[in-house]
Amino acid sequence: MNLHLLELLPEELAAHLSGLGLPAQEADARRMLAALWLHGSPKAKRPVRREIQEVVLAMDYGRPTVIQRVEDPEDHSLRYLFAAEDGAVFEVVRIPLERPGCFSLCLSSQIGCAMRCAFCATGKLGLSRNLRPSEILGSFLTVRDEAPGRVTGAVFMGQGEPFHNYDAVIRSAKLLCHPCGGRISAENISISTVGMVPAIHRFAEEGHPFRLVISLTSALPQRRASLLPVAMKWSLEELADAVAAYARSCRTRVTIAWVLMGGVNHGEEEVEALKKLLGHVPIRLNLIDVNSTGDFRRTTEEELNGFRDQLQALGVPIVRRYSVGRSQNAACGMLARVFQEHAPAN
Repeated sequence: MNLHLLELLPEELAAHLSGLGLPAQEADARRMLAALWLHGSPKAKRPVRREIQEVVLAMDYGRPTVIQRVEDPEDHSLRYLFAAEDGAVFEVVRIPLERPGCFSLCLSSQIGCAMRCAFCATGKLGLSRNLRPSEILGSFLTVRDEAPGRVTGAVFMGQGEPFHNYDAVIRSAKLLCHPCGGRISAENISISTVGMVPAIHRFAEEGHPFRLVISLTSALPQRRASLLPVAMKWSLEELADAVAAYARSCRTRVTIAWVLMGGVNHGEEEVEALKKLLGHVPIRLNLIDVNSTGDFRRTTEEELNGFRDQLQALGVPIVRRYSVGRSQNAACGMLARVFQEHAPAN
């Protein structure tokens, strides 16, 4: 696989150039990569030896192609549909933050997804392949460059299970927070997982500074397995042990995402099960409205308020997160699914 400039740290680019017999210094690599991330081209403004600059300019630093943009008039999110070189499509979402002029980007990590979560449009696509870091970062740069303000955060919560593409996601996150890369604070980069237990342990052991979000959605074994089939591979007890280990390593509250589905997972039995499962772990709960794919409905305000009142007994922070793009049927995976359904057969 050819080297792609967006995937390289400065020391790696310098080592590659040295391996070609070029007397490159790490300072040269930093200048060229910083220019690439800031201006779209690795042509450095400060002096770099001509033969070095020519070799770097001949390397690959292309980005995926935008084939559709869909803005939601209600929440002002902007969803991008990208096409990779092989024609595979994936999505990125620009999300306005409360601070005026600031945005966060929701990034995909795979073409489709193998997790088959019952409430997720991406899960209905199946998994085609992993995204390369260059595809993740190239799409990030395109959306960042078009934003009418500053992109100050990134979340790996788009198409795919990030920990199913662990190495590419971690490398992407490292480059997003690098001074010669995306320059995003590491604490503003979040990685979500549906509960791949070995990867959670690995993440904790490696001591990454990024935020980890665990998509739990139900604390009842049978219900969770019906909603998130990954639960049939790793039990809730195994997941709880991994979450506790991560909490000890990061020394902060672990974010637990709970996708709310009307009439499904907001009863008193869920609260009791959650208390038994994670009552000993410092957590914060993010309650997220389901983006309807036709199989589930959103909770009513009465259902939501009743569940939130019951959750107060846990004594943990509770935040309601709104799903974006819903008025345009542009929830994660929906644009890609429609595109694939209407794409001409080969």
